[in-house]
Amino acid sequence: MAKKDTATTASDVRVDFIELLTPEGQFNIQDHLISFNKYESIYDECTRVEIVLNDSVNLPYIVPILGEEILNFTFSTKSLEGEFEINPGNMYTLSIQDRHITKDRQNVYVLHFISETGIINMNSTVSRSWNDKTISSMVQDIYDDYLDIDNVQDLIIEPSKGIESVVIPNWKPFDAINWLSKRALNENDVPNFLYWESNGESFFKSVDTLIKEGNESRKLKKFVYNPVSNDTSKLRASELGVMEIDNLEIVSQFDTAENIYNGFYASKMITHDIIRKKITERTYSLDQIYNGSINHTDEWMPISQTETDYTVQDRHTFAPLEKNHFNGGVSKQSYYDSKILLCPKHNKMFSQTPTEEYDNRAEDWMLQRNVLINSINQIKVKIVTPGLSFLTVGQMVELTVPSPEKVLKTGDGKIVKPEWLKDYYLSGKYIITAINHDIKFLGTERRYRCIVELVKDALGDAPLKSKSIKNEGGIIV
Repeated sequence: MAKKDTATTASDVRVDFIELLTPEGQFNIQDHLISFNKYESIYDECTRVEIVLNDSVNLPYIVPILGEEILNFTFSTKSLEGEFEINPGNMYTLSIQDRHITKDRQNVYVLHFISETGIINMNSTVSRSWNDKTISSMVQDIYDDYLDIDNVQDLIIEPSKGIESVVIPNWKPFDAINWLSKRALNENDVPNFLYWESNGESFFKSVDTLIKEGNESRKLKKFVYNPVSNDTSKLRASELGVMEIDNLEIVSQFDTAENIYNGFYASKMITHDIIRKKITERTYSLDQIYNGSINHTDEWMPISQTETDYTVQDRHTFAPLEKNHFNGGVSKQSYYDSKILLCPKHNKMFSQTPTEEYDNRAEDWMLQRNVLINSINQIKVKIVTPGLSFLTVGQMVELTVPSPEKVLKTGDGKIVKPEWLKDYYLSGKYIITAINHDIKFLGTERRYRCIVELVKDALGDAPLKSKSIKNEGGIIV
């Protein structure tokens, strides 16, 4: 742990080195930097870097920059949290963009880079089959044999459940892994695996497990939005184990039209066995993922159970409904015709022998995954914090947002209901889905901040729960 006097802000940054490695040699570019941005996302298979250069020596010609260069760097941060490095490994040049001549003998441009697994993915294809293996072991094989041949990075992988037989027909490694992730089930039969990269490590894990680990952790990083704080260094709050954020943007809470069209509230699947001439219909609703067996960031489903004021015609029944499935109701979660999926199949379609009864049961995971993936795109906020290099995509954090509503005070100045100070819809546990490590080079100063996207799939209070505000000898303030 760093000593208190080692930090002048909640997180300082030191540039150890940043250079371009080219066939002609090594070039230190630190004196030309205007800004550095490292982008990571739970939906992106690789890390990306963007740097802006103020160039008066014509580096694109002198180096030269032709798309064969490697960006090599290490940044260190030292704060009350400890000492950490920003070092995702070699980054490979993708392009020069937005090049402008700003004045005589000076131009500004942006260089874009991608991580090693990203550039290898572009140059590779997977043509391979697996018999009687788990999906997680297939992903491990693709990673080891196609993306990390030199064994320089780590893959953090969660074991999947079930044995599969698969043929990958000349796909890019990332495409193959993403196709497999859609079919993978964790130990609780939850199908929301994702594959991403963060700070030099790759991950193949289910969102369900990320949330479970976060809910069980006692060391979640705590953030608070305090718009009236005057602690510009953020050190006082950090000493208490809480990080005051610089800015909060509420990106989204719901989009009814998108949720309906995507089948987030309700959907159905029709399977057609072309050999046995059997058609079956199955329905699925949002209620089913809040049944206690799937982990969520908070307690309450982000929609009420109330009936809609408008009337929807009777749902179409295209085939006999499977047992315990229904095709009627008067809430958004029962309007199953909002999204209809069709999945052709036949008896023993994926069997290896005439006697094998294997069935991939697409209807079990396809509808459920669709709802689960949409669920982590509902309540989304973006926060700006002092630079925190230890943050990783997929990590869970806790955010406290003050409520904008007025509160009651008694005559002695005490708040009648202290819990009303917090917005229970926006506060709570979140998953980090994207991070931009943003470093600005201002002369000899370095301004490091993190722009972090957070999402949650549940509410901290019941929807439509009425608050009976009584003036118990107090005043509204």
